[in-house]
Amino acid sequence: MIRIRKTHNKHVIEATSIQSVGTRFTVHFDIETHKGGHINVTHFESDQLFKSDTEALEAGLRMGQQKIDAGYDPSTPNVA
Repeated sequence: MIRIRKTHNKHVIEATSIQSVGTRFTVHFDIETHKGGHINVTHFESDQLFKSDTEALEAGLRMGQQKIDAGYDPSTPNVA
């Protein structure tokens, strides 16, 4: 399991790769919204499988960026 964090449009995306089936990996990611000393964290899980930790992490960051760019609202949980 490996985690990486990246800032995107005033949000923080944290992607976590998780070994799934055999030598395949999946990814979970969180989007953090920081406002006035309060941190709102929303968790997403992907059902996709990847060949490596690196591919899974890159996909997790990309999915997080897409959610944010599509108008992500932390008060309305979504499915990745």
